[in-house]
Amino acid sequence: MNFPIADVSVTNVLDAIRSVEQRGALEVAKRLTADSSRVFKYAMRCGLTEKNPAALLGEVLEPREKGHFAALGPDDLPDFLRVLFANEACMGLPTRVAMRLMMLVFVRTSELIETPWSEVDLKNGEWIIPWHRMKMGRRKMKPDKTDHHVCLSRQALALLRELHRLTGGSTYLFPNLRDPQRPMSNMAILKALERMGYKGDMTGHGFRALATSTLKERLGFRHEVVDRQMAHATKDKLESAYDRTKYFDERKAMMQQWADYIDAVAAQAILAGEVR
Repeated sequence: MNFPIADVSVTNVLDAIRSVEQRGALEVAKRLTADSSRVFKYAMRCGLTEKNPAALLGEVLEPREKGHFAALGPDDLPDFLRVLFANEACMGLPTRVAMRLMMLVFVRTSELIETPWSEVDLKNGEWIIPWHRMKMGRRKMKPDKTDHHVCLSRQALALLRELHRLTGGSTYLFPNLRDPQRPMSNMAILKALERMGYKGDMTGHGFRALATSTLKERLGFRHEVVDRQMAHATKDKLESAYDRTKYFDERKAMMQQWADYIDAVAAQAILAGEVR
């Protein structure tokens, strides 16, 4: 369609939003509606139109189904990356690196923010989380005593090296500003997501769900490889050791492909935002 903004009707905007809803990208539809409303508000201030046909469309959009925690889906990733990069200038370096690492390595939030530098070997590009810091290792009954190898992509390793220049003299990757002997609060990532406008739609744990669905559905990786990188529980100790040996090379390749995929999606999302 190509006609004056004053002639755009509620039906025109709703039809466009419904086409996004129909492909299952409910979070994208929600954000497009908000973006459209801002465009019409700006046009009203400029005297180009007297109405905002997108103002009330949020009330008729399909609600997103939420499980135990809020998470985005693969279709939501481009818009999330665009919003993330637009907001990074307002974040401190540790928060920015934490957000990106959550997306790149998708460990549990506590496993990231409580990481001491002693677990990270920047020279050899290795990060090994000892079993007692892992969720399954903290079980009172039959804890899994398997250390977790966090396979690092080039992008993740570059972020850790950048962070080391700032916090390398501290115990933790992400020291608490008030008490450097403690790690940052686990609310830091949630607060950053809230400032980005994702309150109720995304959590730190949501990065794990986003990575899992994208790696399996879009990049075609086998669930055994993805689950091992997620450090999900295995049936027995023998199987755990077997998985770690069998899938390590595949996991390394997967994590690099995942990081490259994020870069490619981000580049397209930013370009699309500039075109608009």
